[in-house]
Amino acid sequence: MNNLSPADIVKEWALKKTRPVCCLTGEERSFKDEAVKKLLASFELDAFNFSQYDSETADITDIISAAMTPGLMADTRIILLKGAEKLRKEPAAELAAYVKEPSEAAMLVILLDKKTDSAELIIESLHSSSALVHFAPLEGAGAAMYAKSLVEKAGMRASIEALQLLAEMSASDAATLKQEVAKLSALRYGSKKQLEAEDILESAGFSRTLNPFEFSNAMQTKNGPLASDIADKMMSEGMEPVGMAVNIAYVVEKLLRVKTAAAAGQGDSLGMNPGYYRRLMDAASGFTAEKLLRNLTRCLEVESMLKSSSGRDPKLLIKQLIFEITR
Repeated sequence: MNNLSPADIVKEWALKKTRPVCCLTGEERSFKDEAVKKLLASFELDAFNFSQYDSETADITDIISAAMTPGLMADTRIILLKGAEKLRKEPAAELAAYVKEPSEAAMLVILLDKKTDSAELIIESLHSSSALVHFAPLEGAGAAMYAKSLVEKAGMRASIEALQLLAEMSASDAATLKQEVAKLSALRYGSKKQLEAEDILESAGFSRTLNPFEFSNAMQTKNGPLASDIADKMMSEGMEPVGMAVNIAYVVEKLLRVKTAAAAGQGDSLGMNPGYYRRLMDAASGFTAEKLLRNLTRCLEVESMLKSSSGRDPKLLIKQLIFEITR
């Protein structure tokens, strides 16, 4: 097989070069979707020469048969198979047998979103003429750079801090980044002023003076004093103590979810950006699952107390809850 970059395969398609099989892997589905759109635009296919299948509903025999059928009154016929990693053992084996010796009658484009036994079998069986293209998820500086490209394409400018915050708020997900930049473009239409972190917060509906991730980061790193100070500021700016308790419960629940899923070997099923998932896993490593479960129960108790007329100081209850969780 030939390992190509996303840019390389798009260049091939622009030149109308075909291969018997092109396998697109990786968890950044948004980029894969863009590549497929460019593929279809390059070849200008009609309904007779393009077929799309979903692995969960299609018969693998029909897919292979379609891949072995030449185009009708056209040089190119393309077969698109989505979610091939979900194929069961026998259909996956049939597809693996086909990609070992594929027909040149058409181009079979296989999308693999996650690593599974079926996905690994298909990849290992690819013929030497095939293309394997990996669409890696965005992480860290890469996510900020992608945000920069979207912002500039929309005719705007942004500070480094604004770009980093935009990437963090979007959990480094390409599709979410596009949506947030589109929202910013609409809100800032006609403005030439550089976007700052405060503008990103305002667009997302947060306070202009508090980074929405500062509190959750402080809780995750067990920095009780910092989390308490941030909670004080958030409540002084109008957040109700009940809302603060809900916010704390959300942080705890998220850590419990990733810890439980990882223990069961089901981390991929959460559908999170891999980089974001790893950050949560690092944070969750500082807690036992039992303590997280107790903390979540405690959050619900405090929320109930805040909703009743217990006579307790609401802000003091929130501080006590924060230090119970982070100690």
